[in-house]
Amino acid sequence: MANILIMGCGDLGCAVGTQLAHAGHTVWGLRRQPQAIPEPIRPLAGDFGRADGLPELPPILDTVYFIATPGEFTEAAYRRAYVDGLRNTLTNLERAQQQPRRIVFVSSTSVYGADDGRWVDETSPTEPTRFSGRCLREAEQLLSDSPVPGVVVRFGGIYGPGRDYHLLKVREGIRGLHEPPVWTNRIHRDDCVGLLIYLFHLDHPDSIYLGVDDAPVLRHELLAWLAQEMGLDTPGTTPPMPEGAVHGKRCENARLHASGYHLQYPDYQTGYGALLDQIATTRAKLSRLAGWAALGS
Repeated sequence: MANILIMGCGDLGCAVGTQLAHAGHTVWGLRRQPQAIPEPIRPLAGDFGRADGLPELPPILDTVYFIATPGEFTEAAYRRAYVDGLRNTLTNLERAQQQPRRIVFVSSTSVYGADDGRWVDETSPTEPTRFSGRCLREAEQLLSDSPVPGVVVRFGGIYGPGRDYHLLKVREGIRGLHEPPVWTNRIHRDDCVGLLIYLFHLDHPDSIYLGVDDAPVLRHELLAWLAQEMGLDTPGTTPPMPEGAVHGKRCENARLHASGYHLQYPDYQTGYGALLDQIATTRAKLSRLAGWAALGS
């Protein structure tokens, strides 16, 4: 059994850590508010964004997950979380004379600068145009230059329980129908967790994986499909899209499939369908509870 450290034990980190701990591994999770870390993960208080913010590292680490979450969407916050955070982590590992078998670094498809609808994969040029992608790419390079073997996972847009951005937009009436068409790439939260755990077990992983599902989709098509599934649009009322170039990029996940990982939700229809079913089930349960409470009052 292995010793595992999760740097940035938020939603994804807690889900990964809980499953690995239940499988018999010893898992530590680090975050600024460790009281939010569930058992059986062992909580550690720390802030990897500060050079002096890390506690003493657990002994003989086999695997380190680095799953940062910037506090805000600013360049300073991204640099602190990803570049400073990973550098401080690597420095502390070296100081403790630790050589983990693997560091799994959660990155993003924002490291690609392509914005003309082209296909990209792990070998495509990374020329990010926004600060978020530049900070992530700089951190990826730090890991690549370090003596510790690293695996980078570039996730697309994550959706799932608690990550319902597009559902909220649809409820607000936004359909993207008056904007130039834009490609988007998505992955269900449960597949993020599944892939991160799968990479722990994989003997000879590649250094980079694109973590996306099989079906890039134009944003207006996604929103229109969600609206129909949510009963918010009448069929036949969709106005034509404006003319113009297609923007965004389409991410190819052939390497993910070649690794042997099988997506639980291979496209947005199955993933969002499951999410909508879950929301409906929760609402029905709450409605029944409210009815029982009213009968008992």
